[in-house]
Amino acid sequence: MPKSKQFPKWIWPLILVIIVGGVLLWWVINNKAEPNMDELGKDNLYHYRNEDLGFRLDLPSEFIYYQTERFNATDYTEIRFFIPTSDPAYVYEIVPSYARPIVIRVYSEDAWNQLKDDDEGKQNFEKKMVKDGRVYVIQFWDHQPADWQDKWSDDMKSAISESLR
Repeated sequence: MPKSKQFPKWIWPLILVIIVGGVLLWWVINNKAEPNMDELGKDNLYHYRNEDLGFRLDLPSEFIYYQTERFNATDYTEIRFFIPTSDPAYVYEIVPSYARPIVIRVYSEDAWNQLKDDDEGKQNFEKKMVKDGRVYVIQFWDHQPADWQDKWSDDMKSAISESLR
C-alpha cells in the first residue's frame, strides 16, 4: 500500500489565518460602504450627501420622508430640505403639506467675497465652512408648523448645523 502524503503541521494554522483574514477583510469592506441617504443609518440619522456641491449633512430620524430641491442662482446654488407637515395653517411654503426647515447655500469664494455685509446671504445665513474654494452657509426656519413644535429643538438644530462637512 502506498503511503499517504501528510501536510506539514504548520499548514493548518496558516489556512486558518487566511480564512479568518478573508472573513475580516470582507466584513471591513462591507461595513465601510456609504449609508443610503433614504434609509435611517445604524446611528439613527439620515446621512445626506451632495457630491456635486461637496458637502454632507446628518439629519435626525424625525426627518423621515424628507425631500430636497436644488435651486441655481447667478452667484450661488441652494439645496432646500423639505419635511412633511400635517398643519393646515402652515402657509409659509409654496409646496403644500411640506415645511422647509433647512437651506444650505453654496457660494464660490469670489462670489461670497463680493457680497456686501447687508446682502441677504450674509444677513440671513450662518457661514459654516470654507472648503475647496466654496463657502457653505446654512439657514433654519423661523416658523415651525404646529406638528413640529414638540419635535424641533435647539439641540436638533445645533446637531444638524455641526454635522455640515
